[in-house]
Amino acid sequence: MRWSGRAFLGLALLAASPAEAFDCHKAATPAEKAICADPAARAADAAMADAFRKRFASESASAKRTLIAAQGRWLQQRDRDCMDAKPLGACLAKESARRRAFLAAEPEAGPGAPGRLAPVFRIESGSKTKADIDLQLLKYPAPATPTERAFNAAVDGLVGPLDEPGPDEPNPGGYAHDRLMRLVYASSKLVSAHLSGYEDVGGAHPNSFSGNVNILAAEGREANFADLLDPRGAKAVFALCLKQVIAAKRARMGADAPVGAEFINELNKQVDEATAKLDAWSFGPDAAIVAYDPYSVGPYVEGAYECAIPYTTLKPLAKPDFPLP
Repeated sequence: MRWSGRAFLGLALLAASPAEAFDCHKAATPAEKAICADPAARAADAAMADAFRKRFASESASAKRTLIAAQGRWLQQRDRDCMDAKPLGACLAKESARRRAFLAAEPEAGPGAPGRLAPVFRIESGSKTKADIDLQLLKYPAPATPTERAFNAAVDGLVGPLDEPGPDEPNPGGYAHDRLMRLVYASSKLVSAHLSGYEDVGGAHPNSFSGNVNILAAEGREANFADLLDPRGAKAVFALCLKQVIAAKRARMGADAPVGAEFINELNKQVDEATAKLDAWSFGPDAAIVAYDPYSVGPYVEGAYECAIPYTTLKPLAKPDFPLP
């Protein structure tokens, strides 16, 4: 991801001044114009800017430069992700609210995590011999409890190795590793964080992926699928998610969507296997979301799918001691 000098200048001014992130009289990009035209988007942007200023004020000189670089990259990514959204202002408001929570190390829902989480950034520009790295994570700066150590270890596992281009790599300048986290829900019993990733390591095409950290805070360990569902509940959830994935495939492909028994049987196996991994699950305020990355329930070209399970549906199926929101 690359970011412009204009974005850098705006962030530098933002960090130094209590003024708005930009002057609406000078709004130039579609995102800036949409924010200025939408009161909710403008309020979300102002709240995010305030969280950025507070984070900036608490950092060292070198960390300030990294924070500005990270925020500049995130702003460009937000605008790209919302580019085709209708209405644009609503998408920008949602993403800005999520960013405010991230910068403040607060959950998007729930009373809050035990201990003190903090954003962690690693921003390194790529070259022919170096991968471009953009890590924007949440971690415990000084983990002292089993919960804190379990959370940090799970985050490290999701980040994984960051491959660098080798001496014989035909496209060495294209290597990139992006990781961005959100604290979706947190309480004294459950901490659920979502990571979205992008990776280009010189293959036929880049890959996007996701993962989740779900910590049983009262027990100080990462949750697993057997903590959530017994075989009877799992069977019901698998069937529900299969139905959603089939509907999404038909909506995307129309008459070209495969519908034969052989296809359904294979898809059933794929959905069961993917859904039975709790790192595919995130727990929001009203529903659990199971994310199916490209390749998991279809070819790469189809992209990602998801299964949304409202708690009104999930709670009767879940084990009674699993701390659902």
